[in-house]
Amino acid sequence: MPELLAPSFLIAAAVAVVAGMVRGFAGFGAAMLMTPVFSALYGPETGVSLCLMLEIVVALPLLPRAVAHVDWRRIGLLLVAAAICVPLGNITLTHVAPEPMRWTISAIVLTAVALLASGWRYHGKPRATSTLAAGGMSGFLNGLSGMAGPPIAFYYLAGKESVERVRANLTTYFVFVDLATLLVFVARDLVRWETGMRGIFLAPAVVVGGVLGERLFPLASERFYRYLALVLLVAVAIGSLIL
Repeated sequence: MPELLAPSFLIAAAVAVVAGMVRGFAGFGAAMLMTPVFSALYGPETGVSLCLMLEIVVALPLLPRAVAHVDWRRIGLLLVAAAICVPLGNITLTHVAPEPMRWTISAIVLTAVALLASGWRYHGKPRATSTLAAGGMSGFLNGLSGMAGPPIAFYYLAGKESVERVRANLTTYFVFVDLATLLVFVARDLVRWETGMRGIFLAPAVVVGGVLGERLFPLASERFYRYLALVLLVAVAIGSLIL
């Protein structure tokens, strides 16, 4: 059982509330806040697995309203590719030096942000190849760092769908990809009993944040949503270098 008044736990709880708000509002971005802090407090493997647990928990209250707007065929293709690539990312986490991966992730994310900020959009119908590529990159990053968001956020934001549908698809996708990734961590014995207990006690904090974020979403314009999404992606790129 974690010490509930220990500074490390209080910091983790505060971060969980803020991360939950971001996830509830934007549909992604919680891992960007939780993974670096949790990894610094408890170590990388524990930090990533704890983040995955809370990412699943925060999304559960958001799903009932989201599923009506979900394109299940695209979600299915994304998840197939992600499930294949999650183990590759997880193996990389435990066998490859982190510095080159940080620079690579940062460069990819910043390139995507530059494209979106320029106003570029893909106006055709999404192809199976691009959908599978986005899902594969997302799964790899989730197994590597617990952050599946950047490729999928770019994939949806580059299209012409409404932000309500974008957010709903992101919310739904991350539940399944995080669950698949967590199962890989469990299979490789990277999830400890203490991590599960921390997750149980941090769950209320992240759920409260998620509900607050969901209630703020209807108050925002589409322009503000897309602007916030770009800010979150830039933060991911910078954070991957300095943390």
